Amino acid sequence: MAGGLSQSAVNEQAGAKSPLALLVASLTLALCLQFLTGSVRNLPKAVLAAVVLMAVKGLINVGEIVRLRRVTRLEFRVAMVALAGVLLLGILKGVLLAVVASILMLLARAANPYVATLGRIPHTRRYSDLERHPDNEPVPGVLICRCEASLLYFNVEGVLHEILRRAEGEHPPALVVLDLSTSPYVDLAGARMLKQLHAELARRGITLRLAEAHASVRDILRAEGLEGLVGHVSRRTGLADAVDDWGKGGSG
Repeated sequence: MAGGLSQSAVNEQAGAKSPLALLVASLTLALCLQFLTGSVRNLPKAVLAAVVLMAVKGLINVGEIVRLRRVTRLEFRVAMVALAGVLLLGILKGVLLAVVASILMLLARAANPYVATLGRIPHTRRYSDLERHPDNEPVPGVLICRCEASLLYFNVEGVLHEILRRAEGEHPPALVVLDLSTSPYVDLAGARMLKQLHAELARRGITLRLAEAHASVRDILRAEGLEGLVGHVSRRTGLADAVDDWGKGGSG
């Protein structure tokens, strides 16, 4: 199978236009192996290697690999695993190795999601990452966080500890707002983590509010009783609304 896949790829690089090209190439190869092996028996191995290398050189696009490294490191790593796997193990095993590696890398990223601290974009009511945009304006007395992943059983502990760590800085906030706009799914463990986060912050005299939750997320939060702790989780309440309501002494 690996040989067939290799032959197909070489044919495509050679400009083949139809599946018939694979049949013709296979028959030609069979005839050469049957009748012409004696003619190439005395060729140096270096010459045979050069023939193979010339045949497959178009299968590796170095420029695209360099571009991939510049654009996304995760996909570059997967490509390198695939390249090494195909060269060392063959096409089928190499591709399978790349699939497993990509799944493991995605799980590792999901298990350690990035938690951004947000600040107000100058002259607007919108918020974005303070680390990426240092000119954003922190809101006095308010810590706004955004977890850029779903809240699932295997990553909630890390998210909880990260938010609590930021809330325990030199100047603890009076309000923590968690932006859920980039968390398309929250499982039961995630909802219970938010209840634990509320309890830990309340013990420190800090209020917790949730904003920008998706419809399915709002459903599970309400079912788990979060609204009785953090206030109404509404589709109409954005980050700016949550901050303004707190500033006016509202319930959010």
